Amino acid sequence: MRIDLSRVAIIARKEFADHLTDRTFLLVLALFGILTVLALHDGLASYASSLQWYALQLEAMKAAVPPSIPPNSPYIPSTMYILLAPRENFLLFGPVLAIAVGFDLISGERTTRSLRMLLVRPVFRDEVITGKAVGGAAVLALASAVPFILALGAMLVAGFTVTPYAAVMVVLFWGATVLYLLAYFAVAVAFSGFAEDGGRALAWAMAVFILFSTAVPTAAGYAAGLAAGPLPEPLPEDALPEGMQSYLEEQSRYYGTYNGVRNAVLALSPNSNYEGMYETVVEVLVDYHGEDAVTHAPGELLDRLWQNVVALVAFPAIFLAVAYVRFMRIDLR
Repeated sequence: MRIDLSRVAIIARKEFADHLTDRTFLLVLALFGILTVLALHDGLASYASSLQWYALQLEAMKAAVPPSIPPNSPYIPSTMYILLAPRENFLLFGPVLAIAVGFDLISGERTTRSLRMLLVRPVFRDEVITGKAVGGAAVLALASAVPFILALGAMLVAGFTVTPYAAVMVVLFWGATVLYLLAYFAVAVAFSGFAEDGGRALAWAMAVFILFSTAVPTAAGYAAGLAAGPLPEPLPEDALPEGMQSYLEEQSRYYGTYNGVRNAVLALSPNSNYEGMYETVVEVLVDYHGEDAVTHAPGELLDRLWQNVVALVAFPAIFLAVAYVRFMRIDLR
């Protein structure tokens, strides 16, 4: 049986329009707008302070170094910190927005019995669930783009130049944000298919959010500590070179095991993957002093990000597959 994309598009447009007029969604989106404005205000103020400190450091270095010796320039503050200011809001409150979009996607239709009326029309179940999921994902993509557009606008209004590199980085991080929101949207849709009403689906989805945002990071540290064992005891200052070499090897093995197990467990959490991508971008910016890291180190950037991207793609794919199978077998009598 082949899916009719025209019918899927019709259902997706209806789902998209319904969410844009939903008061709960608009309230959460308005809250995001307020938090984004506050974050941008703090980011611009922090960047201005960093520029002043940079100028003072530069003057002090020039005065301290003889004219014949070229001074090493201090680190130039990067405007990327302003452009990525919405990241913290999405990390903390993004799942709430995603769950608000998906928790009644199936259970709400069952409660109002509109799903049974929809399925008596010439449309198949797989087209219904696909269209509703696409419509919800499109709403999240639009909602997540608004804060980043506000960040770009604030940069231009403040008189800063947005380089093509900065614009590309914002688009890439917006894509990561969409994947992060889709993770909890998929969780909400899956529980919406199993729960009898929207309230239960909402409760279970929020429980999963709390689990992956708090319990998994705690479990990661605990499991890593058990696997790595006790930290090697530091040697006295007068230790022999052979003993120091053995100590350094043991310490290297300890941290290798600890970080490996911890990162493996954290890979299960969308929160940790999303935050890890931001930390990687910041580390690369610092390594290249705020310059175009995509040009200088594309391989390094991709090598450090691909595992997070794969995890953020796999997580919603699994839960959406569960929701699809559940919807295809659900009894509407």
